[in-house]
Order: sequence, then C-alpha cells, then structure tokens
Amino acid sequence: MKIFTLPIDIKEVDSSDLPKLHRLSVETFNDTFRNNQTDEFPDYTNKNYNYGQLASEIINSQSFFYFIYYNHKLAGYLKLNINDAQSQNMGQDALEIDRIYIRHGFQYIGLEKKLLDLAVKKAHKFNKKVIWSSVWEHDSSILHFYNQFGFKTIEKQPFTLAGQAEHDLVMEVAI
Repeated sequence: MKIFTLPIDIKEVDSSDLPKLHRLSVETFNDTFRNNQTDEFPDYTNKNYNYGQLASEIINSQSFFYFIYYNHKLAGYLKLNINDAQSQNMGQDALEIDRIYIRHGFQYIGLEKKLLDLAVKKAHKFNKKVIWSSVWEHDSSILHFYNQFGFKTIEKQPFTLAGQAEHDLVMEVAI
C-alpha cells in the first residue's frame, strides 16, 4: 500500500506578496482571537496590518516573512525578527518569532512545527543562541505548543485590552 503525503512548501515573502500578506494577517489574527474580540480589535488590525505598516516590515532587512502552503493552498505565515527589528531588546543573540499564524482548517496537522523548524534553521544561520516570542497568557494552544518544544516563560508583561489588565508571557528557548 502506498501512502501519499500532501506537499508542504515554505516561501519567503517579498513586496509583491503584500496584498496576500495583508489579507492573511487580518484573517488569521481575527480568527485566532475571535472569541475575545472587543471594539479595539478593528483599530489594532488597522494599525498593525495596514499596507504601509506591512510594507515597512517586509523591506526591513532584519525582519523575515514566510508563507506556508499545504497541498498548494496558503495555510499560514511566520514573521521573524533579529537585532533592532525585535519588538523588544532581547540582545544580539536572540531571534524573535513575532507572528506565527495558521489558517483555520490547516491547524494541528504539523504546519506549526514546520515553521518552528524554519525559525531554528534561520536562528542558526544568523548565529543566534535563543529564540523567543511574546504570547498572550490566555492563548492556551500556542502556550502548549511552545511548551512542547522547551520554551520557558521568562517574564510577564502587562497590557490593557478593552480596559482590562492583561498579560503577555515572554517565552524563550536556547538552541
């Protein structure tokens, strides 16, 4: 009996992909946080995922976007930052996973791991010793995912969402 596996491809994003990145960013962010949406979410996506903001991130030589395709269908994306592009100063030995989003219908089939493997590969390429990410404390699926791969919480950062005090957990793993 032959077993067929569907193809998984990862492609680096460039400026010609901006419209696709914009749609995917808004879609996956809203889908991920749908149950927690407040009036602030449209403002957040308009500020952080507008064409100008995404274009400036794409052309930043210290930020890297990757699309992941499953069976030739766009399934999600990854954004990595190094050096001064990191959202907070974690040092020159660190690589940040800024965004890792998978579309509904493509989750839990191993694509997240493929993107994490790519992050590790890129960290080695850039001579980084640590990979880190900031995760909302109530995002149990991504917390579980990172814990599976040895990430540990190193600090808690407060932020306000719809007038409520919330926290992001900064998680890291040595590679």
